[in-house]
Amino acid sequence: MLKTHPIFNRYWSLAAALLLPVIEFSCEGLIRHFIDYEVARAVLSVVCIVLLVHSWIMQRRYAENKWRLTFFTLLLSLIVLGPLWLGLNVLRAHYYPLYWDDQEVAVYSNICDLQDRIVLLAKVLGIAVALWAIVDLARCLVKRIRTRR
Repeated sequence: MLKTHPIFNRYWSLAAALLLPVIEFSCEGLIRHFIDYEVARAVLSVVCIVLLVHSWIMQRRYAENKWRLTFFTLLLSLIVLGPLWLGLNVLRAHYYPLYWDDQEVAVYSNICDLQDRIVLLAKVLGIAVALWAIVDLARCLVKRIRTRR
């Protein structure tokens, strides 16, 4: 059995989920000529969400306490909103109302509203994660200063 380092076990899926969109956007011009680009974006979105769920399961296994697990849950929730928005963007492009059918317009506008809510949720989660990280860093620094005295 191949033994791997615990850090690799804990973070490989998170690293893969963050690198896949970067690779996709950098190779966008090449991919468009060989495959259906919207299908590739939908598959990428699903793969990233699955990798982030796997990363959360690994964080549950290695988390030191429930507060650290809550922080990682908020952080991964913030990250998963990107692939979710990307997947909805694929649906949005598919349901673009060419003939302005009432049903297609309703689906299209609902997808647009949902994407706007996802952006708002990402802003709120981003602020919460940033504040939590600042407080956690401050607590760590205070603890180090107290132990040096």
